[in-house]
Amino acid sequence: MNTIIIKRILNNNVVTTIDEKSKREKVIMGRGIAFQKRNGDMLDALKIEKVFILENKIENEKFLKLINEIPMEYIKLSETIISYGKEKLNTQFDDHIYIALTDHIDFAIKRYKEGINLKNQLLWEIQRIHKKEYEVGLWALDCIEDELGIKMDLDEAGYIALHLVDATLNQSMDNTINIISIVQEILNIIKYFFNVEFDENDISYDRLVTHLKYFSQRVISNNSLPEDSNEFLNMIKINYYKPYTCALKIKIFIIKNYGYTINDGEIVYLSLHIQRVISSITYKMSCKKL
Repeated sequence: MNTIIIKRILNNNVVTTIDEKSKREKVIMGRGIAFQKRNGDMLDALKIEKVFILENKIENEKFLKLINEIPMEYIKLSETIISYGKEKLNTQFDDHIYIALTDHIDFAIKRYKEGINLKNQLLWEIQRIHKKEYEVGLWALDCIEDELGIKMDLDEAGYIALHLVDATLNQSMDNTINIISIVQEILNIIKYFFNVEFDENDISYDRLVTHLKYFSQRVISNNSLPEDSNEFLNMIKINYYKPYTCALKIKIFIIKNYGYTINDGEIVYLSLHIQRVISSITYKMSCKKL
C-alpha cells in the first residue's frame, strides 16, 4: 500500500492529501483520523472511511470549505446517495453535486429539527417526468432514516431528485425547474389535443418524456436541431397529420411563452414521438374493447 501523507488537516475527522495520479488534492475522512497528527505525518490507512476527489479544481476548493461547516455523517451520506444515483441512473454527475446535495441535506436536516416542512411545488411533475431520479430520492430518504433516525417527507425525495437532474443536465437549478415546467406544459397540450390519459409505464411515454427533456433543454439554451428536408416534413404532414398539427400547437406555445422558434427538424421529431405514444394508447384502448 502506498504511503499516505497528510497535506492539510481540516478537522479531527478530515484531512487532505495529494493524489499520485492526478496530482490533485483529495479528501480523506475517518473517525479521529487526524487525532494527534500534523501536516506531513503519515495516515493510518485502517482509519480511512471515505475518499473524495473532484476533477474540477474550483469545485474541489468549495468542497474543502464546506467540509469544515457540515458534520461528517452528512458528507458521507451525500456521497453514498451520489454513488447509488450514478449506479442506478447509469450516468456521471457534474462535480458540483457534491457541494449542492451535501449542502441541501445539511439544510434539510436543520429544517426538520426546527419543525419546518418546505413543500415541493414540483413534486407531482418530478414523480412523473423524472421517475428514476425520484426513485433514487426515495432510496435516499430510507438511507437518511437508517443512518440518522430522521424520517423526512416525500417532498425531500423530490428535492434530491432535482439535484440529480440538475447535475446530469449540467444546468442551473432555475433552468432545471424551467425544463420540468416546459415538459409538463407540452404533455398537457398533447393530452388535451387528443383527449387521452397517458400510461406512464408505457415505453413510448418514457421515450416521449426523454425527448421532451432534451427538447426543453434546447429551448432554454436556444439551440436547435439541424433542419430536415422538406420531403421528410411533407411525409409527416401526410401520414401523421394530427400529431403534426399538435406539434404546430406546441410550436406556437413555445414561441409565445419562451421566444424560441421551433424549426422543421424539431417538428418532425415531435410529430414522430407524439404519433408513437398516441398509437400505443389507441392500441391499448382497442384491446380493452375486445
